[in-house]
Amino acid sequence: MARVYVSSTCTDLKEHREAVRSAIRRLGHEDVAMEYYVAEDKRPVDRCLEDVRSADLYIVVMAWRYGFIPPGHETSITELEYRAALTAEVPCLAFVLSDEEAWPPKLMERSPKVDEFRDELTQKRIAGLFGSKDDLARQVAEGIQKWERQDRTVEAGVDWDAYRQAVVDRYRHVRLSVIAGAQHDRMARIPLLDVFVPQQLRSGRPHYDLPDEEGGGVPAPAEDSVAVLGRERKQVILGGPGSGKSTLFHASLLAISDVAGDDRWVPPSLQDLPLVLLIELREYVLLCSQDFVAYLIAGIWEKFNVRVGEAQLVDALHNGAVVFFDGLDEIFEPAARARVIEQFRAFTGRFPHARVVVSSRIVGYDESELGLAGFEHYTLLDFGLKEIREFVPSWYEHYTFEGDERDAAGLIRRITDNARLLELAGNPLLLTMMAVIYKHQDLPEKRWQLYERCTAVLLEDWDVKRKKIDSKELLPLDFRLGGEQKAEILQNIARTMVQERSGAGHELNAIAYLPLRRIIGDYLNVQYGKPPGEAQAIAVEILNHLRERTFILAETGDGVFGFVHRTFMEYFAAKHVLAEFTGKKADYGWLRESVFRAHWRADHWREPLLLLSAMVAGHGFPIREIVTAVASEPDLSALPFAARCLGEAGTVPAEDQEWATGLAHDLVEKAAAISPKAEFGRRPEYVAEVASALASLAGFVTISEATKRRIQKYRAASVVGDRIVGFQLELAIASRAERRRAALAGLGDEDEAVRRAAVASLDRESGDEEIYQAFVEQLRKERYVRVREPLITAIDRGWPGRHDVLEAIALRAHVETSIRHLEWVTEHLATAWAGDLNAREVVLGLAKYRRLSYYDTRVSVGRALVKGWASTPGFERFLLDRIGVRAGAQRGAAIRACAMVNLELLCGWFWQNPGDYNDLTTMLDGAGSADEVVAWLRSVARSHPHGRFRVMASLVLDHLIDHSTP
Repeated sequence: MARVYVSSTCTDLKEHREAVRSAIRRLGHEDVAMEYYVAEDKRPVDRCLEDVRSADLYIVVMAWRYGFIPPGHETSITELEYRAALTAEVPCLAFVLSDEEAWPPKLMERSPKVDEFRDELTQKRIAGLFGSKDDLARQVAEGIQKWERQDRTVEAGVDWDAYRQAVVDRYRHVRLSVIAGAQHDRMARIPLLDVFVPQQLRSGRPHYDLPDEEGGGVPAPAEDSVAVLGRERKQVILGGPGSGKSTLFHASLLAISDVAGDDRWVPPSLQDLPLVLLIELREYVLLCSQDFVAYLIAGIWEKFNVRVGEAQLVDALHNGAVVFFDGLDEIFEPAARARVIEQFRAFTGRFPHARVVVSSRIVGYDESELGLAGFEHYTLLDFGLKEIREFVPSWYEHYTFEGDERDAAGLIRRITDNARLLELAGNPLLLTMMAVIYKHQDLPEKRWQLYERCTAVLLEDWDVKRKKIDSKELLPLDFRLGGEQKAEILQNIARTMVQERSGAGHELNAIAYLPLRRIIGDYLNVQYGKPPGEAQAIAVEILNHLRERTFILAETGDGVFGFVHRTFMEYFAAKHVLAEFTGKKADYGWLRESVFRAHWRADHWREPLLLLSAMVAGHGFPIREIVTAVASEPDLSALPFAARCLGEAGTVPAEDQEWATGLAHDLVEKAAAISPKAEFGRRPEYVAEVASALASLAGFVTISEATKRRIQKYRAASVVGDRIVGFQLELAIASRAERRRAALAGLGDEDEAVRRAAVASLDRESGDEEIYQAFVEQLRKERYVRVREPLITAIDRGWPGRHDVLEAIALRAHVETSIRHLEWVTEHLATAWAGDLNAREVVLGLAKYRRLSYYDTRVSVGRALVKGWASTPGFERFLLDRIGVRAGAQRGAAIRACAMVNLELLCGWFWQNPGDYNDLTTMLDGAGSADEVVAWLRSVARSHPHGRFRVMASLVLDHLIDHSTP
């Protein structure tokens, strides 16, 4: 840590000085300035000059004032400090306000001393010409980091163990656990890894769920998100609002950092427990950091109290550190987003051994931004019944208080008995809210109502209600400020964020302290008639109360605030617009033109508008006029979004039923009108939007016979892609029971792509015995590996431990012709069936089929045996038994596996039981150390009692020599 002295005039640069000092503290250094000397006995000028001489670095900031001249001196205290730094040879950085920057005349001095001092700093010591205070803070950070690189004495050994422990302390508990604790006398501190349930994900983006004319694009097999994380060096994780992107990062960060903790959630690719770092991109942009390295250096100090120098961090990144970049979707300003994307490319190029994982919402994400830079894309899937049944009991294990009557079993029954709730429960954030709300009341069936119930819990003064504390003890005001008033304040804040994207960098869900205080003060002025000065003073108290006791608003950076989850911001923004609408006496013209038509194209408005549609309908107002207005827009995606607005409302008056039926028909017709080759593949994405919109209407909108005939025309088309489109649309308009029947029938369809789509549709129905039997039966007869792999994955995920799948795999192994599929199966069994002895036999049995490459079979099977069963009791004895009694590929796989786990044992066995040439080469290939095997082969060639075995060893050694000679 270095001592950095900050010098400037005070009255004109107060905010700038604070910005500089914050930048210094973020970099882990001590800032020293005249503000600290008020209580000192020594005269400030003497103490200031002493501290300047003893500082490690001196920074001077100059605008248009010369400053105070102490008695007995002819120069200002600022210039005195500057001269003292030069005399003491303290490194100096000077920052001068640009001539082009507008500056208040009252803060400017017109004197020769000002011009002379500015000229000297500019010509001799300049580090930068600055404009705004944020620009100054950025330049100061860059200057300090450049100085650090030149002065290596600043960098000492970094304590990465202390960092890991600080990470564990910070992320140990669920961030939203305050929701669960708000209604009780004590906080519910819920351990994250105890309740974490990893989602499944699929490679690619969601709109690839629909195939093209060649049958491509059908969903890839679902995979466990933890198993995938970090598998490739560059990844993007996509998901909807509340889908668990950040939770996945936090759980993995925690599991990897807690060396002595629960290793279930350590990704397989990261089993060596590398250093893991997290960059919250919203905060990164707000802080105007120079680059990711600078941000990490500052953040590690500020958040974890661990000092790290640039060289040390760079070394860690070169040695394979993992960096999670969370929230690309929260950077909306085009220039800032473009800068971050370019920095991703530069970062991965500079640190080729680091693993980089980026998260983003799906809406608004352009795959080309990172796809061209070699990033692999994955999309998180909703929870299925299996995940719901895992999560709820584990959550209630920690969130159960004396007197509770509702339990996990009751919530699961409530969800599974209601199709609408089951759909909502697929979202991890909504499921968490359900688990909290259900403890105290029944569950609503619409998203906005769930948010309303949850925020009501967060805003209610439970200390007042349960402990009978006078509300004025918590917030001493001369007016009532209850949950309703707090909600109105939060609505104003959210609307400002969405409407203006205020805050440094103009980013979503971020607002600076002063604008935030002003919003609260304006509310008090209008609502309670408080004078501006008094309103601003009270606003400070209210802001602290909202931050400390409501758990909705949080300080996300130095002087920057945001909602604890973006979803709350979107909900309160929608509520604000609803209040405006009712205040305007249901002015549909305003709602239609100034809200929906004005904003529906903007990605950050999509969620608020969907919620607003449901709120408007939920308060008894018809929404036909709104939906029609959006649907009439010329954009291709206008009609599906309009239909989703109606679907979010979930209801339509009887007199509008015919209109809604026509809207559904228009959706299908519009999809039919788009050429399969149009707009560079835009059709599959659009059809996916149509299917989603139709599914949201199913259940309360009548689908006409004409629409059904149009879909059947798709189903009977000659082009594969059209037939799959028809199947997807057929599922979309069906009820849950009809969808299930259609998907079960689709398992036997003649089109391979339809069968894959059917598996994807039924994948969420974990635990259903009829579906399980249908899956196993199809697996026994399925010829195409692109269907077999999703089937195996779905069965093992939804019905783990059922041995029918092993029998079905073994049944078809003798006719298998795909090496890639065999490798996939062995890897899958080694992961999903690790430790199961029956699965071990199946894996070893896969090595014997001669229609496949003998060598490749040994390699993949041997590797899988070690991965899945090396830790099981008697594993080495099992391998030796197979080596002793079997010949061919199975023997080779066992030799390879034994060489990997216990080479010494294998050498001893072969000394007693001489093998042939293939045995020895397999042993050599499987061993981790070739030198060790070569040394043993030489001893065999020299002194083994069996002449034939000596010859075999010599031949292998000769082969090695021939292939190693250039």
